[in-house]
Amino acid sequence: MTTNLKTIKAQLVLLSLGQLNAAQELAGVLTSTEKASAVIDVADLVWHGALSLDQVLNIRASVAKPVGAVVDDALRQQVNAISATAQGAATQVESALSVIGRTSADVGTALTQLRSDFAKLSSKLETRVAAISKPDEAKIQASLANLFDQFRTEVTPERLTQVANTLGVFKLQRAGDIFPVTAYGDVDFGDLLVGVWGDPQAPELVSDYVFNPSHLHQSLIALDDPLPDNVWLAGERGTGKTEFVTQLAARLKRRLFRVNFDEALERADFIGGNTIENSSVVWKAGIITQAIQHAGSIILLDEIGFARAQSVSILHSLCERSPHRAIAIAETGERIPVASHVVFFGADNSNGHGDTSGNFAGVREQNSAFLDRFSFTLRFEYLSAADECNLIINRTALPLDAAIAIVQFANVARAKARAGLLTQPPSLRQLFAWARAVKKGLPVEQAFANAIINKFPADCEPELRGVFNAQIDIVAFKQSLGGV
Repeated sequence: MTTNLKTIKAQLVLLSLGQLNAAQELAGVLTSTEKASAVIDVADLVWHGALSLDQVLNIRASVAKPVGAVVDDALRQQVNAISATAQGAATQVESALSVIGRTSADVGTALTQLRSDFAKLSSKLETRVAAISKPDEAKIQASLANLFDQFRTEVTPERLTQVANTLGVFKLQRAGDIFPVTAYGDVDFGDLLVGVWGDPQAPELVSDYVFNPSHLHQSLIALDDPLPDNVWLAGERGTGKTEFVTQLAARLKRRLFRVNFDEALERADFIGGNTIENSSVVWKAGIITQAIQHAGSIILLDEIGFARAQSVSILHSLCERSPHRAIAIAETGERIPVASHVVFFGADNSNGHGDTSGNFAGVREQNSAFLDRFSFTLRFEYLSAADECNLIINRTALPLDAAIAIVQFANVARAKARAGLLTQPPSLRQLFAWARAVKKGLPVEQAFANAIINKFPADCEPELRGVFNAQIDIVAFKQSLGGV
């Protein structure tokens, strides 16, 4: 019985799908979209007597389209042509069916033998696999546990944190999408791609900070490398050097480490040193040692001109633009490398060559080898009068006329400082304080004394009051405040 059904299928395979579908339609059953399914269905119909094999073999192809088929017209024409050729060959194929029928029994016998041989080979393979010794799961678990214990002993949580911090993670964005101004003269660097780090401990962004676009452009270029160029910022007090670095870090979402130098600052304060903890001597890392291990950090060496020579010499190896930059800790023998993208900004009232005006007592001339480790020097000046007025208005809500008067005073006082008649110029922070005080109702002269005069040496008071009286019309000032 099986042989006869196979014989039927063997003959049906030679028919086209259209002929098979026509047979299905003749028997009143659904047509098939695939030939293999059609062969099985029609063979079943013949086997159960619904159709005779002669009917099927001599039937014409159905003109109905296969269900769900979407065929290109050109392809359809090609298929129809092939189908016509196949139908023409059907007569020749029929003569071969008798031969296939005679050999079908032999094929069936051969297949039976192949199945028997395959079963024997499969059995042998299973026997061999079963004979292979399986690993002891308990031993594997014990080995893994020993390796993990060794890892926990040799790699401390602190070391894992250090490794994690050295892995730089940032995305590239257009400078024009991050900074409010990216053009100066004929230059527009808005399309410059810069790394934004997304550090949650980055400084807070101040939206109204006014960047000098040329300084910003140079700084972004300096930062554009895993081994960045260090930058020296030179300028008088109050010209915005510190805030420039802070807001640069804020918009690039990079962590900022700021070290304020003075004559009393010791190595242990910024590099680290031994201390007593739980009756034991332990070494504690200083702020710079911590900072260099944090990828992408910006380190601001503020008022570096006041640092002692021995303090600065320690920084030479760290500020070197070299892939081998590192610091050696004498107390522990440890060598701590500087992480990727860590950059140093030095801020000083001078350009590193000391102060000759006498306005910045204590500012030292820096070692030329140290200065050479800063690739670029940016000179900072005070904001333009218009920008400074706008900034005071934005920060304090002071009326325009009052802000203009304060800025006029500041610019004259700054000129006096450059001429050596004042020990230092009034800073922008002092102007903000003066503006906030008068805006909240403090008398103009009293606010001026508290925010400006009292911060200068006593011998500067006559000069400051002279500038105040020449530049500030108290009556007009009060009127601009609404009669305060």
